[in-house]
Amino acid sequence: MVKLSEVQTLNAALAADSPKPLVAVFLGGTSGIGHMTARALASSVQQAGAGGAAHLSRGPQRAARGGDRRVAARAVSGGASTEGLDETMAILYYSRMRAIQQLTPLLLKSTLPATVVSVFAAGFEDEKKLCREDLSLRDLQRYGYLQVRSHLCYMHSMCMSQLAELHHAEKQLRLIHIFPGLVLTAAFHNPAYPAWFRGERMLFLASPVLYPAAAGDDSSRRGTENEKGGTVRGMDGRPGSGAYSLDWKGDDTHNQKVYAKLGDEGIEALKAQVWEHTNKAFEVIASGEPFTE
Repeated sequence: MVKLSEVQTLNAALAADSPKPLVAVFLGGTSGIGHMTARALASSVQQAGAGGAAHLSRGPQRAARGGDRRVAARAVSGGASTEGLDETMAILYYSRMRAIQQLTPLLLKSTLPATVVSVFAAGFEDEKKLCREDLSLRDLQRYGYLQVRSHLCYMHSMCMSQLAELHHAEKQLRLIHIFPGLVLTAAFHNPAYPAWFRGERMLFLASPVLYPAAAGDDSSRRGTENEKGGTVRGMDGRPGSGAYSLDWKGDDTHNQKVYAKLGDEGIEALKAQVWEHTNKAFEVIASGEPFTE
């Protein structure tokens, strides 16, 4: 677990030392985790002094693409259209990956290592609840909460790992899937609750010090030091992979047991299958047709 004191130090450094303007995009997080993370960022900027100011604005996604703004961080926690897609699948997976894909060019232009955070259920993969023959989960006979949660965790891991690999040469893009733990929106406004509960632990994921982007050379990879002196593994089982599955404490929660049963070749095959499926869905919907596979 990354200590709260270190979280606060890194948040202060992020606000004080980052090139200006520091731009963050939050999609869907209008009242809970995303909202409070934005508030934590604004607070850190204001506390940094030296003329620092925070400007929060709400608007459609296209507002993030204007001009030459360079996006350094973004957090996604839902919101989607469902043209031919199951609504839950669209909100929890397709809309997030599409938004990441569309903003990647801006993320790669950032002077900071850019960070993408998707808040869902990292680590909840179940070896019996992955439908490789039905990635869209259209078969209602096996559709259910636990099935969808596990299935989408696999989809997150495979797609984020592929994105990290595609952009490892830039050493710039970091992708994090995180399980936030207990979420009670009203409690965020209560100072009696722990600081991590009010957005600080989510904000620190944007620090360039921790969870590095994938490096072109495995020997240069490094991860976050935890209290036991080890390093946090990426989704591929190696430190510094550029894609991470975390719990609310910032510790690795990637389900190594279920992926070990797939084996390296099985993981690569699943990764390619998910990547192809996801991009085909985007292409079909972008053409104006419903996605039916």
